[in-house]
Amino acid sequence: MLALVALLPILMDEMALSYAQIGLLGLGLIITVIVQLMVGRVADRMFSKYLLEAGAALMAASFVLLLWVSDFTGLFLAVISMRVGASFYHPVGISWITREYEGPYLDTALGIQSGTGNLGVIIALASSGFLGETFGWKATCGLWAVLNLAAVVSGLVLARNADIGRRTIARPRQTSARETLSKIGLLTFPIATGGALYQVTSYYGPINLTTMHGWTAGTADLIFAVWIGVGTVTAYYFGQLSRRWGRDRLLKAGYGISAVSAAALFFVSDWYIVAAVLVLYGSVLFLTYPAIFAAITKSTDESERGTAFGILFGFQLGGGAVVVYLCGLVADRLSDPSYSFLIVSALSLASLLFIQFGKTRT
Repeated sequence: MLALVALLPILMDEMALSYAQIGLLGLGLIITVIVQLMVGRVADRMFSKYLLEAGAALMAASFVLLLWVSDFTGLFLAVISMRVGASFYHPVGISWITREYEGPYLDTALGIQSGTGNLGVIIALASSGFLGETFGWKATCGLWAVLNLAAVVSGLVLARNADIGRRTIARPRQTSARETLSKIGLLTFPIATGGALYQVTSYYGPINLTTMHGWTAGTADLIFAVWIGVGTVTAYYFGQLSRRWGRDRLLKAGYGISAVSAAALFFVSDWYIVAAVLVLYGSVLFLTYPAIFAAITKSTDESERGTAFGILFGFQLGGGAVVVYLCGLVADRLSDPSYSFLIVSALSLASLLFIQFGKTRT
């Protein structure tokens, strides 16, 4: 999905997209919110690793669909299809990991998952802008369609002989979504803010540098790939950092420093200052994700993990979708996308206060 986001500076010129339309594309995340909750419920009834391959296949089909797109309507429909495909990844993948590694190794496993998942995002951001400028955005979409098909094939081959194909979990009854939500509690607001920080920075960071400061799409995408790259490295060390400092402190540091970093991006445009801010920002924001995953794991039962992570990512992606759309409206009104960073900075500061005074269990 981030491969398409990396192409947005190019698509804005090709299709004459407005900031509000960019925000509407971000609002397509609501589709993921709805579908992934259903996928999570299915995974709780009968866990199937093959759901991941189904999602990857739909992602491939969505990139193929983009080859025939020439206006915003077609782009929006392709994004909706892509969002449905992405809905399989989080509730199935994360719940699977928490089932396999629950215990003292949990924080380390979730940190490795978060870091490894970001590697694909780094590749997408670092390469798609340059490829789009060199070969055209449709050729780039074709490449990502092929890569997703390769993921489907490799997943099917690996799963064929592994004991992860189909699995049921014994329990007296399936916990209701409402009961599971009550266990997540006040963490829902920081979860939503985490999604907003990630989505707004991904959508409007490169666009701000290209439209307001004259950067090329490839260069702007690359510097935000560095942001995710730093986050990937720190995520791998989440287990060690959690044992040393505790999840609670990591969450507070993550949201506090993210608030300052996001606000700084409103003011700066020199590459070396932007790079320094993004290194600091990425090093702390991406620690908040495995920290929250671990907190949710500790507060829920194995039999409801699919539902729990469906709800978690519902708030995370739903919060990101709404804020991306609102930021698009503000950017259109003020003709400046940089105000998006002030909005998410305020949300990040509010999340810090929730964690500090809301008595959340992490």
